[in-house]
Amino acid sequence: MVRTTPPRPVDIASIFPELAPLARQAVRLHPRPGIPMPYESSIGGPLLWPANEEWPVCAEAHDDWQLPVSLDDVRRSRALLEAAWLRPRGPKDNLLSPEERALLDTLEAGHHWHGEPNALLPVAQLYLRDIPGLTGPDGTDLLQVLWCPLDHESGLPAARLVWRDAASVVDPLVGPPEPADVDPYGNYVPEPCVLHPESVIEYPAPHELPEELADRLVAWGRAEWAKSHPEDEDDESGDAYYQYELSVAPGWKLGGWGPWSFCDPWPCRRHVKTDPQATAEI
Repeated sequence: MVRTTPPRPVDIASIFPELAPLARQAVRLHPRPGIPMPYESSIGGPLLWPANEEWPVCAEAHDDWQLPVSLDDVRRSRALLEAAWLRPRGPKDNLLSPEERALLDTLEAGHHWHGEPNALLPVAQLYLRDIPGLTGPDGTDLLQVLWCPLDHESGLPAARLVWRDAASVVDPLVGPPEPADVDPYGNYVPEPCVLHPESVIEYPAPHELPEELADRLVAWGRAEWAKSHPEDEDDESGDAYYQYELSVAPGWKLGGWGPWSFCDPWPCRRHVKTDPQATAEI
């Protein structure tokens, strides 16, 4: 199934010409659960990794305010909850049976820290042939992204970016190492997904615009919202109309403008290792 972004309700750059030079192309990945192969682009799928190349690990300090769980614990918890949500139940029936509740509590209880370097977890594999506009260092056609599935004291994930020539991998690794310790909520564990890349045009979130222009966009959004919702005259939903409908695309993507929600933009040091000596914006 081809997945595309619905047309924007208005051409915002024609209404606010100041936005036109700020337009950026982004590629929405539209990940959907599937069974990706190592020779396909994916989120959370298997990587095309040479058997003779060392698998990267994280030896940095982790937040230890909660005990970690195993990757298998996360997968079993998700499977249990998915099955529970899918089965029919009455309006007063609990989602989980007592036995399921006890099992889920056990899976979420956590284990003692292993204390050894933690194997990184595959996050994304992107073949340049699949991603419009994505380019890499000479002689490479594949970008692989891995990270440590734990919170870090720095507040940023420990990530590794690897560029490689797919044709050079003649003996792929089967059964790569898995992290022994994982965030108890599974926040850093993506489900295996196939991709449906799509190029879109984005504009900056209000936080990155001059205050005067951002204020005018808010006022315009309020007026547009009032036109279509005259019964909600005092509703403030229009305040974010530009931000959520016309600026930054949601979901997994490459390039474009950064999304802002729970915090405002602020400078931070990069915390991304790359192999070989090359960088990429994700």
